[in-house]
Amino acid sequence: MKLTEMLGQYEELLDKKDQLAKDTKDNNAAIDKLKAEIAEMMIDEDIPSQGYGDYIYSLQDKVKYSKRGEAYLQERGLDFFEVLREQGLGELIKETVNAGSLQSAMKEIAEENDGELPPELDEVVSSYEMTDIARRKSTNKALKRAKGE
Repeated sequence: MKLTEMLGQYEELLDKKDQLAKDTKDNNAAIDKLKAEIAEMMIDEDIPSQGYGDYIYSLQDKVKYSKRGEAYLQERGLDFFEVLREQGLGELIKETVNAGSLQSAMKEIAEENDGELPPELDEVVSSYEMTDIARRKSTNKALKRAKGE
């Protein structure tokens, strides 16, 4: 197989990945919309449950909880995590580090230290080298450079 054919397949797979992500988002939105319409119709027609195929669909009352926005909390001088701890819910709090943020920070630190992490970080952060493929839209300038013109 030629390199250009492989790059073509790679391009197709990346495009398919993007399309699948969009399709999933669109599908989830359509599901949510239809669920709301079905629930409304079941309520309007006083049908608490309905069989269809191998399934029974029924109305359920649910309460969903989510953290209030930062602006709301700041306005009231509240610290979300502190309130959880005070209410005995500290075990819900999980310290996490975003992988992308860690990557950026470690790259910057390594660049400042001749490609090496300080020993303290090297003890807790592993690294490995790999060869990756960069993908960017080509411009006339980039294309000429790639062709060696």
